[in-house]
Amino acid sequence: MDILPPGARVGGRYVLERVLGSGSMGTVYAASDPSGARVALKALAEPDSAQERRARFLREAEVCAALRHPHIVPVIDHGVDAESGVPYLVMPLLAGEDLATALDRAGALEPNVAVALFVQACEGLAAAHDRGVVHRDVKPSNLFLDISAGTIVVKVSDFGLAKTPTGVPARSPSTGGLTATGRFMGTPQYVSPEQAVSAKHVDARSDVFSLAMSLYHALTGAPAFAYVKSFMGLVLEITAREAPHLQDAAPWVPPAIARVVHGALLRDPAQRCPDVRELALALDGAVGIDASRRRVDPRAVRTLPEAERRVRAPRAELAGSWDGVLRR
Repeated sequence: MDILPPGARVGGRYVLERVLGSGSMGTVYAASDPSGARVALKALAEPDSAQERRARFLREAEVCAALRHPHIVPVIDHGVDAESGVPYLVMPLLAGEDLATALDRAGALEPNVAVALFVQACEGLAAAHDRGVVHRDVKPSNLFLDISAGTIVVKVSDFGLAKTPTGVPARSPSTGGLTATGRFMGTPQYVSPEQAVSAKHVDARSDVFSLAMSLYHALTGAPAFAYVKSFMGLVLEITAREAPHLQDAAPWVPPAIARVVHGALLRDPAQRCPDVRELALALDGAVGIDASRRRVDPRAVRTLPEAERRVRAPRAELAGSWDGVLRR
């Protein structure tokens, strides 16, 4: 059920037009501001819900409002509606879809297209990490493919689980890998091994793992441990096993790309790619900067043609450390 009816005025400024989508955290509306500009307004479901739920919503607003970068979805206003008591945040109304929706439709992407999209995502996450913010829920559905001037601009979204530095409000306590209410923090298919054990103590290298797992999904059509169906089984696989060889699922992917992805998926954070900027540079080297930094036409986000799927690239020899990846 919608939280607020279309036509309602929120925060005394924003007139709701129609529902764009609904989820467990709330409803997103197309709305207009007093100048007539169209925006997206996200309203929290059940304003009297648990403190932790409300804190996550407000954390997303505070973190995103402080982060200004072309590859992060900005929050331009936030507050609590005086009449309804509903917390809300306001974002630009973007044109496009999230990467999860695109992958559900297209499956595995052409490798150079996937790399070009993820280099952009690296830039957005790097800006957050520079401010001491660890996202902790990087996954395809939190990478929005904004279509602007005929090209795709990737924007990182949803910082509701973000770990923030000292001095930045972070009202939702956690214990180990669980939230204060005992729920797992993060999305199991993409979460790093260390976050599965203790979400409280992770650093930016955890986001490197989750971003690389999302890239693995974009290259193969599924995350690495998609074959595991139980929650506990998945956690055990992530913490006990390295990701299955990417080329087993997508033999057409060039070995240079596979080596970089696996170097960012190493279970040991000390051996893993240390930051997203270095991951972007390694992807530049794997495909060439003309490919990795190119403008991506929305039509390029499509099902990989069968002829390309039949390609069998040389099999990559995977390194056990990031230094080993760089030495090749």
